Order: sequence, then C-alpha cells, then structure tokens
Amino acid sequence: MSLPSEPVGGLRLVGEAARIAVARPVATVLVGAIVAAVGAVILLTTGQTVAAENDVLSRIDEAGTRSIVITDDQGTAMLRPQVVDRVGAVAGVEWVIGLGYASDGENSWLGGGGAPVAVRTLYGDLPEGPVTVNGRAPAPGEALVGVAAAATLGFEHGIGGVELGGDQLAVVGIIDGDGPLGFLDTGMVAAPAPDDTTGPLRSIHIVVDQPSQVAAVAVAARRLLDAEDATSVSVTTSETLADVRAAVAGELGRYGRNLVLLILGAGLVLVGLTVYGSVTLQRQDFGRRRALGATRTAIVTLVTVQNMLVAMIGTLFGVAVATAVALWRQDLGPSLTFAVAVGVLAVVATAAAAVVPAVIAAHRDPVRVLRVP
Repeated sequence: MSLPSEPVGGLRLVGEAARIAVARPVATVLVGAIVAAVGAVILLTTGQTVAAENDVLSRIDEAGTRSIVITDDQGTAMLRPQVVDRVGAVAGVEWVIGLGYASDGENSWLGGGGAPVAVRTLYGDLPEGPVTVNGRAPAPGEALVGVAAAATLGFEHGIGGVELGGDQLAVVGIIDGDGPLGFLDTGMVAAPAPDDTTGPLRSIHIVVDQPSQVAAVAVAARRLLDAEDATSVSVTTSETLADVRAAVAGELGRYGRNLVLLILGAGLVLVGLTVYGSVTLQRQDFGRRRALGATRTAIVTLVTVQNMLVAMIGTLFGVAVATAVALWRQDLGPSLTFAVAVGVLAVVATAAAAVVPAVIAAHRDPVRVLRVP
C-alpha cells in the first residue's frame, strides 16, 4: 500500500497513522489485544490490591490515626479554655475541641429523677464529619445530647430540659459522634458561659491533617498548655497506629508497584516484538518513503503514533473488560483515577516499545530495501 511520503503533523499525521493501522489488521489486532490484556490484568490484580489497600487504610483511619488527646489526670493542671484557640493555630491541626469536667444531668421533666448522663462544657466548635448535629448549635444555657444519652433521658426528638446542680439546661439537638469523638454519644455537651475564661478543661481532643504530623503537633500542643501542674497532664497519641498505617501502606504499595512493573515489562516486550515484525513487513513502504524524501524522524513519529492509537483503543477495551469482570465478581473495583492512570501508562509503554523498531525501520538503507532481486 503506497501512502504519502512525508507525514505532516496534526490531524493528517493521525489520519495517516490510522490508515496504516487499518491496512495492517493482523499487527493492529495483536498490539491492541496485548495492550488490552495488560490493562485488564493490572486492573484485576493491582487494581484490586489498591482498592483493598484503601479499604484497609480507611478502617485504620476510623480508629483514629490522626488523633491526640490531652488529659488532666489529677485535676491539678488547671488548663484554661484559651488553650483550645492556641492549639488550633498550630500548623497541621485540622480541628480541636476542649471539654470540661463532667457533671450529672437528669431529665428535669421527671423532677430530677431518672438515670443521669454526663454533661461537659464544650470549648471550640464541633467538627463536621466526626460529629453529626441534628439541631442547632447551643447558646449559653443550652446543650446538645448524644444519641445514646437521648435514649437514656427519654428525649426522643432531642428536645427537653436537663437539671444540672440546681441549674437548667435546654436541650436543642442531638449529636452523633464517630471515630475519636464517638464517646460523645453517651453524654451531653453544653455551651460555656460568655464570661467563662477559667474552665478548667478536663481534656483536649485534637485531630491533625496527616498521620505523620501527630508526633510534632503533640509536642507543640503540650508546650502551649501553660499548665499549673505539668505532671498531671498526659498526652495520648495515635502515633503507633499511624506507624502501623504507614507500614501497611508501604507493603501493599510496594507489592502493587512491583506487580505493575512486571506486567508492563512483559507487555512492553510483546508489543516491541509485534511492532518489529510489522515494520519488517512494511520495510518496502518505509523504504519508498525514505527514497521520496521522508526523514527518519517522520518515520519514527508515524510508527509511534500508529501504535499509540491502537494502544488507546486496546486500553479502553481492557478497562471495560476489567470493570465488567469486577462487577460480575462483586469485587472492590479500582477508582476512576487509578483506571485512567493505568490507561495512560499502558499507552506510554506502548509508545516506548514502538520506538526501537521504528528507529530500526527508519535507519534501513532505502536503496537496499527497494532493490529488486
């Protein structure tokens, strides 16, 4: 098949590469099938590993890999509410709240009778995500009740009154805590009085942006406490759990990377051999192009683009097959980002595999190729 001698950039180059691919159906199907198989195998093996890794890491994160809890164990540290704002300004802190000492609160509608629940003064804002609030933020003299405490007090809709040491608190909503704040479900949190600057705080709960920041933020937070009795302060971190998370992510990530490299390497060799066989069969066509003035760069570009087009189609087919198999097996499917990354990697690997055969074809002597025996 005779084609124009000098491929031109842009759409003409793509169109000419597509025509060559169509004219060589055997080589095109082979390259496309190899790329599709590579993409599908990676998604069904490493993709499942990545999905499982994300699931395992999310479960570890639910246990609180980013949390720090500072507690006044003996009640002599006299931690002030201002500490919450100071700690919140530390780089890497996602959110921080302080809680005062617990007092027993009882359903005032029962005349102070019934089972009591722990009521703590809340300093700072409840974070969205770990805590879901069904109601509104409490003002001074108001409180939020945890879902378990609401059942204990008989507040079905999260509305009622609580007697607290002779004072009355109006309940204006229900909170549902999760992760490091799951313990709030069994108690109540009340808004502090406007002039409450002394506290004291019983505990400070901190969550940082990244597990790797736990140790540094814990040290910085402790220095900001201004405790009257530092020996009464204990700091509990999730640093050990964060180390476990890092180890799990490292092992699974290393396994996934090695598997991807192995599959891509095998695919690259097969694609390279297939392309070499194809350009060998096309040697007279490429020799004609060279004789008519086509540059070596033009030949290399044409062969590379041709195989990239085939690889794109093969990748789409492989991703579709892998997705269908994952849905059929009801497995954890890889994310869209991972699937796109695998597709791009497969196309780039195919282009790289096609370069060496293309260079060989471009450097053949056109006179010897076109010589008639």
